[in-house]
Amino acid sequence: MGTRSLELFFRPKVIAVIGASERPGSVGGAIVRNLLNGEFPGTIIPINTRGYTQVYGVPALSRISQLQETPDLAIICTPAETVPKVLKQLHGKGVGAALLLTGGIARTRSWQYRPASDRLEQVIQQTRIRVLGPDCLGLVVPWRKLNASMLHVPVRAGNIAYVGQSGTLASGVMDWAFSRNVGFSHVMTLGRNQDVSFSDLIDFVVQEPHVKTILVQLDEIGSGKALVRSLRAASRHKLVLAVKSNRFQENPLNRIGTPKGLRSRDALIDETLARAGVLRVNDTDEMFHCVDALRRQRESFGPRLAVVANGRGPAILALDRLLQDGGTLASLSDETRTHLRGLLPEYVKTDNPLLLNPELQPQQLAAVANTLLADKQVDALLVIYIPGLGTDALANAQALVKVAKNFNKSVITSWIGEFSVETSRDFFDEQGLPTFDTPDNAITAYMYMVRHQLTQELLKETPESLEIPISNAYMDVDKEILDNHRPGDYLWPNYAWKLLKAYGFAFAENRYRTSLSELLEAAPDIPDPWVLRVHHRDYLYPFAYGRNPRERMRSVVRNIQSLDELMEGAEKLETEIAERFPKSPVLGYTVQTMHRALDNLQFSFGIGRDVEIGPYLFFGGGGTTVDTLVDRQVALPPLNANLAEKLIKRSHFYAVLQERSDNIERELVTLERWLVALSHIALNHPWLAALEVNAIRQRVGHYIAIGIAGEVGHPVKSAIMPYPKELESSYQGRSGTHYQVRPIRAEDEPLLERFYGGLSAESLRLRFFGARRQFDHSELARFTQIDYDREMAFVACIDGRLMGVVRAWIDPDDVAGEYSVIVDDQCRGEGLGKQLMQIMINYLTNRGVLQMFGTVLPHNQGMLNLNRRLGFTLRHNHEEGVVEVTKNLNPLKYAWQRNRMYPA
Repeated sequence: MGTRSLELFFRPKVIAVIGASERPGSVGGAIVRNLLNGEFPGTIIPINTRGYTQVYGVPALSRISQLQETPDLAIICTPAETVPKVLKQLHGKGVGAALLLTGGIARTRSWQYRPASDRLEQVIQQTRIRVLGPDCLGLVVPWRKLNASMLHVPVRAGNIAYVGQSGTLASGVMDWAFSRNVGFSHVMTLGRNQDVSFSDLIDFVVQEPHVKTILVQLDEIGSGKALVRSLRAASRHKLVLAVKSNRFQENPLNRIGTPKGLRSRDALIDETLARAGVLRVNDTDEMFHCVDALRRQRESFGPRLAVVANGRGPAILALDRLLQDGGTLASLSDETRTHLRGLLPEYVKTDNPLLLNPELQPQQLAAVANTLLADKQVDALLVIYIPGLGTDALANAQALVKVAKNFNKSVITSWIGEFSVETSRDFFDEQGLPTFDTPDNAITAYMYMVRHQLTQELLKETPESLEIPISNAYMDVDKEILDNHRPGDYLWPNYAWKLLKAYGFAFAENRYRTSLSELLEAAPDIPDPWVLRVHHRDYLYPFAYGRNPRERMRSVVRNIQSLDELMEGAEKLETEIAERFPKSPVLGYTVQTMHRALDNLQFSFGIGRDVEIGPYLFFGGGGTTVDTLVDRQVALPPLNANLAEKLIKRSHFYAVLQERSDNIERELVTLERWLVALSHIALNHPWLAALEVNAIRQRVGHYIAIGIAGEVGHPVKSAIMPYPKELESSYQGRSGTHYQVRPIRAEDEPLLERFYGGLSAESLRLRFFGARRQFDHSELARFTQIDYDREMAFVACIDGRLMGVVRAWIDPDDVAGEYSVIVDDQCRGEGLGKQLMQIMINYLTNRGVLQMFGTVLPHNQGMLNLNRRLGFTLRHNHEEGVVEVTKNLNPLKYAWQRNRMYPA
């Protein structure tokens, strides 16, 4: 539904509380109290049918029909069976948003509540009222003095937006946060979320200026594709952290099963959140440690950690945690070691970690910290302090802070204890240095800083261009498969091999025949020795393994040397199949040239599907069932060379390959090509519910597929929208020059940098409304690595050079798209700017966007004239000193859309 009408939840001026009373335990009464205690500046209207004249001193009504002014927000606290009627009455009064705190509707395991849930859904569809809930905790916006919740503690104002599923967990988190002086910009839980969803709330709060960090608590990932796109958009501008519970399939409260081919769905959740730029934490305690460290993180940050401690035991604890979590201990330079020898007694080793005397003095700590932070091989510093006789906790803290201010590197502290170090911790808080009560917590927070940096780099990386040999035959194969298969069918072997062939995979020569006599005639066409596979219906499916030994019958005979052996093997397998699988008819036979894996290196890869997230890719070692499942690493399509390399390197198979290969770079390139081609298969054939390919390493840099199985299902789109190749076109300029026009790609970053570098200062000023010449990697990556679902950019190219770019940022509700356009100075008079603008107008119109708008400097007459020719309306904004240009593309469908048109 998008962010339509969500401002009514967060910026209401009039609130009606339906079901408010002073009765002990009244939810409505608790809401009124919290609104009053929070000093809500607007109007509160309690409504209760029992005839209350007032509730906690606020005048009350007995009927919704008595409302004299339309509330912006209605908070419903009445019994479940009354909710649909109440919503209809509120709709009659023009109410656009309702907060539904009523319990019971979401109890889906009880049949008696199902009708109430169905009726509620119908009413929401009929009235178009935005509903948050049911079974939600409410919402809190401290900056606006709005506490419309059932929380038992106040919420301090801050810069963290909390979006959760569980109201009870949110209540505990707020209790924890209040005791630690942690503030929030927003607090909200979804409950059943029959209307307003996670993605709606994230899309809304990311636009709020007070929000710096978004904390997401997830029990289950519902509407996975919309959520991933919202999180990806938010992560480019805010710090986004997630606590995802329900990690284990054995948990009886976990309602979503493990996808086929994976040992655990949690690995897929990890990858999904990482691709969205979200940092996942294990629990709420770690969440706030992580927030504290990241919000105080210095601009310069890297993974190499130096550790200083005035005690051996705590230093060991810190290193154990660092090594367990895969951290990196910095190697000190020779210059640093030499300098430290002049500062420390002879018996102190100048190694990392650096163990100082228990009687640590401020001067010594300051000198040591200054030396370590000056070392270019040190990215961050952890100082562990244990109080004792002869040492001053606060004086050491003050000395460390003074040094830290001189460096743009992260400094983390752990002053162990409570009574003796309380003042020091308060001082660190005041000065903005992260401090933790134990070395374990300090290292945990540090490692989250490392992972956050990696997720951000993943979002901003520039992939290499990787050519994949894909023939146009894949479209014919697609039609042939769909003509001969229905959803739920397993791919026949001949179609499966055709599919791989269309994408350039190398595979062992094989012949598939439906009868044994035809197979005997075809076998001599391929080199021997042979492998024979007898395909029966119960073994065509992918991931054909399990605890039942009967399920593992491979129906395979290897190392066949003659036609007699081939016939004998086929007859033997047919007899075994008839005995063990009497209801599974034989459907065909495959004979294949036998290949032995070099060093027995076998691996598997393929495609799976999750009910919420959609298709995913996997890669890992082959061989036995256990090895396959344990080593199976997952990733989301689309993949590029960099992402494919990361997927490969996470596997145990890669560690073995690295040990045995003479040319690991060559091996990697081949495997990357295979995985990128697999990504194309997943995206080009959304009906493919599952695909499993077993392969072997034939020789260095050469691999062949030896087995394949697939399943056909109903089409499912990817959670991350792929490159829209269908939008490519061409344009002939007025001089006769031919331009390729296409959507921008992630690998266009160097081309875009060169394009901006060749523009005149005046062209850049007219585009960016200021003097620009330098564009850093982070900014260029943001311009090129776009989410095609939320943004679109078309580029015009000649011979690998960009000559023009038009871009549009589209709001989550597809109401309006803000555009920008710029063309190379050499292309003036070519009509390229107009062509790019027309392409964007057509794209937004076909997508259903209602309006296209932009802002132009008043003296940019060329752009203003182009806007007039294209039918834009011009309006001078004298206050801002710009001209606002708008063009309506599609008619309004709903009245609320008018309020979202530009200018508002």
